[in-house]
Amino acid sequence: MSKAINERLFAVSILCDILQQRGSLAGVLGSPLKSRPDLNAALVQELCYGVCRWYHRLHGTAQILLEKPLRNKDTDIYCLILLGLYQLSFTRIATHAAINETVSDADLLGKPWAKSLINAVLREAQRKHDELLILAEKDYVSWYSHPGWLLNCLKKDWPADYRSIMDANNARAPMTLRVNTSKIQATAYLELLLQAGIGAQPGLLAVSAVILDSPCDVHRLPGFADGLVSVQDEASQLVTTLWPLTSGLNVLDACAAPGGKTCALLEAVPGLFVTAMDNEARRIPRIIENLDRLGLDARVICGDICTAVPLEPASFDRILLDVPCSATGVIRRHPDIKLLRSEAEVKRLTETQAALLQAAWPLLSPGGYLLYSTCSLLKAENSVQIGIFVAQNQDAEPQPLTIPGSKACDFGIQLHPQTGQQDGFYYALLRKRTALG
Repeated sequence: MSKAINERLFAVSILCDILQQRGSLAGVLGSPLKSRPDLNAALVQELCYGVCRWYHRLHGTAQILLEKPLRNKDTDIYCLILLGLYQLSFTRIATHAAINETVSDADLLGKPWAKSLINAVLREAQRKHDELLILAEKDYVSWYSHPGWLLNCLKKDWPADYRSIMDANNARAPMTLRVNTSKIQATAYLELLLQAGIGAQPGLLAVSAVILDSPCDVHRLPGFADGLVSVQDEASQLVTTLWPLTSGLNVLDACAAPGGKTCALLEAVPGLFVTAMDNEARRIPRIIENLDRLGLDARVICGDICTAVPLEPASFDRILLDVPCSATGVIRRHPDIKLLRSEAEVKRLTETQAALLQAAWPLLSPGGYLLYSTCSLLKAENSVQIGIFVAQNQDAEPQPLTIPGSKACDFGIQLHPQTGQQDGFYYALLRKRTALG
C-alpha cells in the first residue's frame, strides 16, 4: 500500500475487503493499521466502523442518488461515496472538507473521471438531507441499518423489543472492565480510576464489573499489567455467578479462546481445576497470555470436543460451552456483522452448536452442570437449540436462572444489548440427572 495514502483511502481499502467478503473488520484493519503509524488511527477506525454501522442507511441513500449502479471494478469509488455520505451525516467533519477531500481522493485512486460523480452525489445529499431522512424513516432496513433477513428474525423472535434492540446495536459500546476480585474489590478499583482521572461507574449485573465513561488505552488502567483488571463485557462476566461453583471442582471451558471466561472463573473461585480448550491453534497463545498476565493457572489444550480429544467421559463436574454463534448480540462492537452474516451461515452455526452440545454432554459427570452461552439474540441458536437438546437427552434437566432485566425464554434467559450497559447474551443451565426415573 502506497506511503502517500491518507486516512480516507486507507478506510476505502478496508471497506472494499469487507464488501467483497475478504475478512472481518477486526481482521483486515488491525495489523495493517498498526503498520502505519503515520496515519490517524482513531480517524481510520471511526470511518471504517461508522460506515459498517450505518451501511444500510448509507447504501439506501447512495442508491437513490446514483443514476445507475457502479461496476464491481469500481467498488473503491462506491466506498469513497459511502465515506463521504457518512462524514456528512454522522461526523463533525466540516461539510466543505468532507466533500472536497473525498472528491480529490478519486485522483489518488487513479480514477479522476469519478470526481464529478462523487461531487454531484455528495452535494445532492447535502441539499436533500431532510428529504432523504424522511425516505429512510419509511424503510426499516435503511432507518435501523440492519439487513432485511436479520431485521425479520429479530421482529419474529422479539416482536415487542426488536426496534430497541436495533437502536442499541447502532449505539457505541462502552468499555467494560472485569475487576480481579481475588486481588481488589470493584469499589476500591473505582477509587484508583478516580485518582487516575478516569471516569467510571459500577456495573449493574456483576460485582466485578466497572463501566468506563469513555474508552481508554488499557495501559492507562491502574494495575492492568499486574492483573488487577481485564477488559470484558458485563454480560460475559456472569459465568461466575449463574451456577454452583466451589473450590476443587474440575471445570471444562470447551470453547475458551481468548480466555476471558476461563480467567473470570479462576479469579472468582480460587482452587478450581480448569481445562481451557479451543480448536484453533492460532488462538491458544491468547489464552496463555491472559493467564500469565493475571497470574492464573489452567490446563490449556488445542482440540475439538467433536473429534477425538484426550478427555475422559464423565470427567468434569462443570462444563462451560460458550459456542460459536452469529454474534448478533455484539453488533455494536463488530458492526461488520451486518455485512458478513447471512441466514445460511446462521443455519450452519446451529448445526455446529448442536454437535458441540452432544459432544460435551458425555464429558459431564452425573449431577454436574453445563452452562451454555452465546452472544446471539436469535432463538434458533439459543432457546430453540436447548429445547431440541433437552428433548433428545432425557438426563438433561433445565435449571432456573435469574438475571435482572433479562427476558425469560422457554429454556434459559436472554439479555438484550443496552445502550451504555451490557451486550446481548444468552445463558441456559442444564444439570445432568444422576439417575433416570
